[in-house]
Parts: sequence; C-alpha cells; structure tokens
Amino acid sequence: MKIKLVIFDLDGTIADTIPDIAAAMRWTILKYGDFGDLTELTRRSIGNGSRKMLERILKGLNVEPVDFEDDLRRYLDYYAAHSCIYTKLYPDTLPVFDGLEERGIKMAVATMKPRNATMNILESFGLDKRLIKVVSSDDMEEPKPSPWSLYACANEIGALPEECVVVGDSMTDVGCAINGGAVSVALMGGYYDQEKMKNSGAMFSTYELKDVLDIVDSFEG
Repeated sequence: MKIKLVIFDLDGTIADTIPDIAAAMRWTILKYGDFGDLTELTRRSIGNGSRKMLERILKGLNVEPVDFEDDLRRYLDYYAAHSCIYTKLYPDTLPVFDGLEERGIKMAVATMKPRNATMNILESFGLDKRLIKVVSSDDMEEPKPSPWSLYACANEIGALPEECVVVGDSMTDVGCAINGGAVSVALMGGYYDQEKMKNSGAMFSTYELKDVLDIVDSFEG
C-alpha cells in the first residue's frame, strides 16, 4: 500500500493558534469583566469547535452568560478578523509539507475551526495553494470523530481511506482516522489532554511532526 493523502488538523498540529484565540476570547467576555490572560484556560478548553470552547471558558471562569448566542457571534466575528496576528506555524510544518510534495503525496486540512479564520491562517502562510481540500467546521456534515471529513478529502483525489493518514493532536482526530479506516497519527504535545492521548489507540504516536515523513515512508507501494 502506498499513502496518497495526509490530512492534518490545524490547531495544535501545524500551527500554534492559541495566542489569537485567547485574545479573541478575552475581548469577547470583557463585558463580564477583565479576566486577564486567558491563554492557559483557552488551551485547556479548545476542541470540538468554538461553541464548546466558549462554554468551557465561561464555566471555567464561573461566568453565567447573559446571551450566549450573542457572545458566540461576537467571538466568531472578532476572531475571523484577528485570527493571524500572533499565530505561527510550528517549525516542522513547512519541511513536512515540502517532503510530502517531493514524495508526490497530496495534503488536506480538516479542522473544527470556523472557515473564515481557517482560510485566513492558511492563506497568510501560503498553505492554501498546497492543499487539495480544506474542511472546516462550517463544512462538516458530521464533526470529528466521525470520518465524514476523512471521506470528503479522500474522495477529492479518489483515494481509499486506508491510503490516507490523519494527523492531529486530539482524540477526535485519532477517532476520525480509526472510525474511517485510515492510518492514525497522534501528535503528542499539542493542546489536548496528554494522558488521554497516551491511550488514544492511534496506529502511530509522536512528539515530532517531522516523523510523519518516516511514517509515510514505512508504507510500501
């Protein structure tokens, strides 16, 4: 079997997006008070989309929202306009992209991030043109750990799920791969609970994104 496609998560996998997300969250809830730097709380709360993240942050601060839907809209609008100020790619991201392209392996991104912010980040770093498909939370008919996004990306190039690798730092990424029959790579050291990630059931686990190149090389055509 030869790997034809690698599907990456975004937050905590190919880019450190926490600083901009935390800043947007702080701005969003200023009407309830200034809670200072929300970086660590945001890191613990991220996952499963913006709605769940905002719910977790408000609960973590013991804040009862006056109008949660309005807060969510304000966050999404603000973050869409300020999503790539402090965000940075991880050092291994571009070398891994280069290595996969040299091997003739296609790439995609599947993220629970809103589409506007997702595309702003990918375009800012010139990654959008290197991807065969981008699936955001706005596009997903079924969120991860459903394999829906895996199938959508694989279908783009006519690949079988088992010819695809899903790389992510959360249990939902690993679940997406396992549920869809793809090769699962758990990226340790990301945003998700590390104790849970140690027992994710992924086919491969690594602390280094660059190891993805060795993983795809381990499959023979």
